[in-house]
Amino acid sequence: MNLTIGVCAFNEAGNIKALLRDVLGQEGLPRATKVIVVASGCTDNTADIVREITMEDPRVLLVEEEARTGKASAINRILAMCPSELLALVDADTRLPQDALAQVLQPFSDEKIGVVGGLPIVGNPESSAVSKAATIIWRVMRQALSELSLKGKLSFVMGELCCFRTSLVGRVPETVVNEDAYIARLARSKGFKVVLAPQATFVVKVPSSIPDYLAQRRRVTFGHLQMRAQTGRFASSMEGIALNHTWTLLRAMVREAASRPMSIIRTLFVLELEVVAWALAWFDLRTGKQHVLWRRIESTK
Repeated sequence: MNLTIGVCAFNEAGNIKALLRDVLGQEGLPRATKVIVVASGCTDNTADIVREITMEDPRVLLVEEEARTGKASAINRILAMCPSELLALVDADTRLPQDALAQVLQPFSDEKIGVVGGLPIVGNPESSAVSKAATIIWRVMRQALSELSLKGKLSFVMGELCCFRTSLVGRVPETVVNEDAYIARLARSKGFKVVLAPQATFVVKVPSSIPDYLAQRRRVTFGHLQMRAQTGRFASSMEGIALNHTWTLLRAMVREAASRPMSIIRTLFVLELEVVAWALAWFDLRTGKQHVLWRRIESTK
């Protein structure tokens, strides 16, 4: 199978070189794989770092955008240049184990599979009370998403690492905030399956302060509320699992509590923050506020 890897970057000078080394060093990549990096409105030396790598490795292509116009817009630039059957999207602030992309590609041997996602490993779980609590939520989400994937009920993958058939997505509407949920729902609407590759992991940092956590969750929740307003149903993200797959979520929470009893107390703390983030996102949707361009979350960098 032919593969293109897309990376959308805004001021990621601190991580972009390490990420591209991860990507270029992946095991089992198809021979003709290209890596397209869209550097959007960067005010640091992200583009310069990528440009240096393009001189060393012709597989890497750089697209510079003078203005930052949002992730959906950057993905559309990648789609317009993508010659391959499959497109893997990797966030510029993540790190990848050596076999992550090979694991993501495996399920596509089934022609009914349209989208494949990876699972997160938190890279800063002990840095603060907020990051410890957020890590618990991610572990619970891993379990719940994995169960839904096995049951064929998944309609969401995490945009930090996902791969899809380019024939399914001509263009992502540039007002869409959560492009990962949009692509997964689009694939399901066309009769394709959305699954997780359980061995495909990516390393990501979670917010370590209350303002950063609320800012991130406010934007993400807004995106899921936006998706529900457009389709009439949440994707199987945190919100969708809580409302539409409650028993799946409860089973995941019980397993987490059984293995780590202190998780119960920390989960209560972060759930309070989720309520606040939900209220803010609902207010944003009602008042017409947009989150296409979001505030940089410094503690995740």
